[in-house]
Amino acid sequence: MKFNKNQIAEVFDVSLTTVDKWRLKGCPAEKDGQKVMFTVRAVSDWLRGRDFESSGTLDLGQERAKLTKLQAEKATLELEQQRGNLIPKEIMIETWQGHIANARAKLLALPPKFAAQAVGANYVEIEQLFKGVIYEALDELAGVVVQ
Repeated sequence: MKFNKNQIAEVFDVSLTTVDKWRLKGCPAEKDGQKVMFTVRAVSDWLRGRDFESSGTLDLGQERAKLTKLQAEKATLELEQQRGNLIPKEIMIETWQGHIANARAKLLALPPKFAAQAVGANYVEIEQLFKGVIYEALDELAGVVVQ
């Protein structure tokens, strides 16, 4: 996933000036027209490599701060999921697959249903029948009870 300069600054909790300095020092980024785009993975790898090269070892305090931040983000996501504000990806995929399969079945059932009702009808009647069949299918898909 690509991020613009503002988003990458927010992800790493730094100022826009810091992101500009990183770019001057070789931080990986891609130009997309006028925009400069980053990936979190590339920037993170670059920062780790830069930290290691500059000191020969990783800064334990800095690494602990990163770990603490990641643990806090994970805890926040877990809490939001428990509160019901987040839905697991697998459930969303399964639900949408069910909706798509239902819509497909309804659409494939339209021609035979319409053909049986349209025999011997004139243009205006056919148009009304066609609209009726389509609206009936849409109402079923939307879960609307037609009386």
